[in-house]
Amino acid sequence: MSDLIFRPLTADDLHLFHAYGPLPASGVGVRHAPFEKLGYDRPDWLWVALRGEEVVARAAFWGPPGAEHPFSLDWFDPGTGSDRVEVGAALLRAAYAALVTPDYSSPVGDRPDFHLFLPADWHDRPDAVADVADRVEAAERAGLRHSVERLNLRWIPEYGLPPRSTRLTFAPADDDEAVLDVLTRITEGSLDAWDRHRLAEQGPRKTAEATLEDIADFPGGRHRWRLAYDAAGDVVGITMPTRNATAATIGYIGVDPAYRGRHYIDDLVAETLHIFTAEGEPEVRDSTDVGNAPMAAAFARIGYRITGRRLIMI
Repeated sequence: MSDLIFRPLTADDLHLFHAYGPLPASGVGVRHAPFEKLGYDRPDWLWVALRGEEVVARAAFWGPPGAEHPFSLDWFDPGTGSDRVEVGAALLRAAYAALVTPDYSSPVGDRPDFHLFLPADWHDRPDAVADVADRVEAAERAGLRHSVERLNLRWIPEYGLPPRSTRLTFAPADDDEAVLDVLTRITEGSLDAWDRHRLAEQGPRKTAEATLEDIADFPGGRHRWRLAYDAAGDVVGITMPTRNATAATIGYIGVDPAYRGRHYIDDLVAETLHIFTAEGEPEVRDSTDVGNAPMAAAFARIGYRITGRRLIMI
């Protein structure tokens, strides 16, 4: 380990990040878009472990344009040598120590969380299981812990646009108090791991406020957000379509607990896809916790397809 140097990159040596190799044949860590389109705009958030002139491990942190601090670590390769776990852990410890300054803040908590992108069938493939184990162990040695596994999903118009709801009507969600009211109710009983984590720490109202703030900060804005009403005029749920750095996505969606069990979530997702389609979005990318079976089932019924999975460590 004494022969290793851990450091961030500069604008003049970005090529070092791409000098790493070989890439894992298992597909662990592979992203759906090229590196150049994923928003890694800060060289000082790209870290490498160097042994001489050889790049033996690398890590890329991401944050939205203009962010002071990175929100997530979502590209991490610990290398292939016999000491790969130790090297990977040391690289992460060095990077986190430098990036998580006393004034660090982001919507995810007190440090960037780690997103490990995985093939949909990784559990059934020994090579993928081994590559995941290396990365998870290195992250754990660096102080991170496993939080949740999520399904990554994709919808494109070629899959078929579902019919619009005939039992709900939709109106712009442009009143913060109305949005907070329904979000507060939805949060209670939510199966989403992040909702449950926030709920335990902050309570329903603060969780709703954090959700509103987070989604409002997405680059897609809030003009697509809709409240859903039943025939009696009662609010059934909300959908908050937006865009992230690379694609259209549902920032948040949910049904009031009093109306769950009637597949109203299908109506909300269908309305969202009509909104995106009317604006010419070529694809929609979403995700949901593996443990949130009702949401995963709704996406499947609407026509989404699973493109992979993602482990999140915090």
